[in-house]
Amino acid sequence: MNKQLREHVHHIFAPYQNIKTAQELEEELLLNLMEKYDDHKQKGYNDQEAYRLTIDSIGEVSELVESINLQHSELEQAVRMDFSRQRLWDSDFRCVSVHDGKFDSSDLKHSDFSHSDLTNSTFKNSNLQDCIFEDVNLTGTLFKGTNLKGANFKKCNYTKTQFKGCNLAGLQFEGETFNQTIFEGSTLKKVSFRNATLKNVQFRMSDLKKMDFEGAIMDKLTYNFLKGSKVDLSNVTIL
Repeated sequence: MNKQLREHVHHIFAPYQNIKTAQELEEELLLNLMEKYDDHKQKGYNDQEAYRLTIDSIGEVSELVESINLQHSELEQAVRMDFSRQRLWDSDFRCVSVHDGKFDSSDLKHSDFSHSDLTNSTFKNSNLQDCIFEDVNLTGTLFKGTNLKGANFKKCNYTKTQFKGCNLAGLQFEGETFNQTIFEGSTLKKVSFRNATLKNVQFRMSDLKKMDFEGAIMDKLTYNFLKGSKVDLSNVTIL
């Protein structure tokens, strides 16, 4: 009868075998059902009666399976992709979800990434001149040795985003919120952080000449670092 239970449960989860969570859930459910079956047997039910009572107890598993199916669909949309070493001028990346994506050594000039999720993606030695980053999730994203001349950033999530050795000269980050963001070895000449909020933001070995922090809000750590770099912070609010 245990073999019958195993086959029944496996049939339920058969469409979701490529999802690790579903495989683990199948094993857990099977063990639970075997225990229930043994309990029914100890109560005096025969094999068929105990089996039927056990199977009937999992009538709500369909809701769980549907939930797993939804997770599967989300996983399909958030796949890892490699766009490295390609010429992708004027590409349309709007509304895509590319977690852990690689855009290394690619020419993406004039491309549009608006409303996309680029969590933990990398742009190493890439050309992002005049690219659009509006309402983009850049959590954990790494820009390294990247040309961002003329790029447009607006309403993005910069949590733990890293800009290392990048050309950011003249960019506008007005009104943006930065949290644990790192600017390292980058050109930030004439970059505007007007009315921006900066929390635990690091500026390491970067060119900070003529940066504009008018009306910005920042924590003490960020403030003290910038103050030591002789940046004009006369109209900054400290958190």
